[in-house]
Amino acid sequence: MRRVFLIFILVACLAGCSLYRHTPSYSELHRRALVADLHSDAVLRMMNGADFGKRDTVGHMDIPRLRDGGVDLQVMACWLATETPIEACRPRVDSMIDALDAQLARYPDQIELCRTSAEANRIIDQSKIAIFIGIENGVAIADNLDNLKHFYDRGVRYFTLTHTASNDWCISSADTAPAFHGLTDFGRDVVRRMNELGMIIDISHASPDAVEEVLKVTTDPVIASHSCVRALCDHDRNLTDEQVKAIAANGGVIGINFFNGYLSTAWRVASDSIFGAHGAEFDSIHALYPDDGARRWQAMLPLINSCTKELEKVGVDVGTVCDHIDYIVKLVGPDYVCFGSDFDGVSGLPLGLEDCSKVPNITAELVKRGYSAKDIKKILGGNFMRVFRKVCDQ
Repeated sequence: MRRVFLIFILVACLAGCSLYRHTPSYSELHRRALVADLHSDAVLRMMNGADFGKRDTVGHMDIPRLRDGGVDLQVMACWLATETPIEACRPRVDSMIDALDAQLARYPDQIELCRTSAEANRIIDQSKIAIFIGIENGVAIADNLDNLKHFYDRGVRYFTLTHTASNDWCISSADTAPAFHGLTDFGRDVVRRMNELGMIIDISHASPDAVEEVLKVTTDPVIASHSCVRALCDHDRNLTDEQVKAIAANGGVIGINFFNGYLSTAWRVASDSIFGAHGAEFDSIHALYPDDGARRWQAMLPLINSCTKELEKVGVDVGTVCDHIDYIVKLVGPDYVCFGSDFDGVSGLPLGLEDCSKVPNITAELVKRGYSAKDIKKILGGNFMRVFRKVCDQ
């Protein structure tokens, strides 16, 4: 009888060990998943001389920290201000792509440009990071559809239609007195041409009317590369329930932004107060370095860090990001949400997501909340890869 009992205990232990081996920890799950971040402004730092291959302490992203964070596919956004003179728009974006190309050439064993999801998978299988180029703001094409093909040929695979100010053909979400309804006829032509080329349409920053017009015209899924949920944080940059449902019905995907000001109303109110109190100091630093963004950022960083330290009391953390993910999952299911960090483009980030090395904390939080491994893999990268494959692998 004692022998039977011991055999029973041994079998139970072996079964437990087997179960343990097949139930991955959050770190193992994160490592096995394809992890994609839909939005970073790191190209702006490259333009100012940053070496992407060296670990930095100033920005939010570089190759070593992407490795630490297990990020497999990183979108690099080439951003333009709406007030950029029209004759400077295409050259400005070309110079940003040139800066990125220089880093790709410097570290070919670490990073490689992907134009299709098949290329991305091949790059990732070679233990390299797949780099995806996006353009942020429709002014980049200088009101000329031929420039879409020019940028497509340079490797650009998504295009954010507008920014914080409306351009000539797409209304921004921040525009309180729009000159037209969402898109002009030219704007609709932009959407159609992007569909023809196989370029992903990004509606982050677009007004509700613009989003509605895009969804009427497009024959492909769209993305909101770096936007949050308006029901949780009432900001014009965030998406209403109706927009979330419309993007899901279109087969698109929403990348949750990590900027605290889009995640938490309480943080935004506190930020306005704290940063406002130091406005004169920021203005004086800007006056010292009006044309040198790198030195200006270095000079401002101690002040920014001081203000950010005060804002930690508001309590925005990785859980807040997952609250926005949760909301979308409960509203439309797990197939339409991912993340677009906005690293190197914002100054207020959640505790636990201070730079790209901390991305595994999202996986840990989703595991803690009871998400299945299948759904976590969708959120980390699978959902975006579905759209990437559908639009670009033509």
